[in-house]
Amino acid sequence: MRRAYELAERGRGSVSPNPVVGCVLVRDGVIVGEGYHVRAGEDHAEVVALKAAGQMAEGATAYVTLEPCNHFGKTPPCAPALVRTGVREVVIGMRDPDPTVTGNGAEALREAGLTVRFAEDPTPFERQNEAWLHRMGTGRPFVTVKIALSLDGKPALHVDKRARITGGGGAKVTMQLRSRSTAVAVGASTASIDDPLLTVRDDDGALVGRQPQRVILARTSVPSPRLAMLADKAAPVTLVVSERADPAALAAFERAGGAVVVYDYVSGIVGALRAIAAHGIDDVLVEAGPSLLTALHRARLVDRLVVITGGGFAGNAAPPAYLGPADAAGPDLDRPYRAEECATFDEDVAVVWAPRVHDQEGSL
Repeated sequence: MRRAYELAERGRGSVSPNPVVGCVLVRDGVIVGEGYHVRAGEDHAEVVALKAAGQMAEGATAYVTLEPCNHFGKTPPCAPALVRTGVREVVIGMRDPDPTVTGNGAEALREAGLTVRFAEDPTPFERQNEAWLHRMGTGRPFVTVKIALSLDGKPALHVDKRARITGGGGAKVTMQLRSRSTAVAVGASTASIDDPLLTVRDDDGALVGRQPQRVILARTSVPSPRLAMLADKAAPVTLVVSERADPAALAAFERAGGAVVVYDYVSGIVGALRAIAAHGIDDVLVEAGPSLLTALHRARLVDRLVVITGGGFAGNAAPPAYLGPADAAGPDLDRPYRAEECATFDEDVAVVWAPRVHDQEGSL
């Protein structure tokens, strides 16, 4: 199962809106086939492993991280494929919560005479697919917010002026986060001021093979069609904006190569995120400026917060990172986030924060 888990990770960032899945076929103690779900619309992990095993699949045990499907979608179901090729036993990491699947795959395998077992602890596999499970349960993508701050908690040196706050270590963290994300998003103001590329690059600055989708979140503002990310063609660029945006500006954005997804203005940031999920995105890394961070936090839409700190003070002319009211508990600071991880990267520090109580119903 550990090997199946490792294989599943290879599909991260490219399988949305599907889950990451890995499968290993073992016969007489030897791996005879393995595979993972590479991309939505392509073969599922079980089928990839069965093709790799060929005739050696007969009599084998399949170790798969997620319950095999038993319905037709973009690809044929996996449970019948396991039966047809003579697999004798299937060990499953976690049940599929999709109502069209849950229990059906395992039951179909049992009815065909296969032995079916589930992992004693499904937690690692549930965590592996937390973004997919989150979208299934809430209708919105799993939101990781990344911010870079000075030692005095400031995101820039001056209002509306781009500044590098962290060093090479912070850049490494950003590249790692982007590489694991289906999409990377910024607000319209950040897109206009910073004109970021939002790409994944190696240590030499060259683009890597897989690039995340790029998203600009806006209410009514439409960024310039001359944005650098529209010109580089490294990955798709989508503007998620309300119906109140200027049609002429939207047309110019589309002519420059961008896509436009529209949501209802009154639904606010929740509507924007739902539109992203409906666009086939399970998870999004939001590189947030103050306004977007404030909107996400106040709506309780932050599923993970990554704060990268550089070793200098921005001073009293610097803008605040957060524009909303205090998280107050009487005279004291309420602490709605708890630290999960902390690490140094070169001369910078990254801390990962998670909501203490993730009230999913309150996020809808």
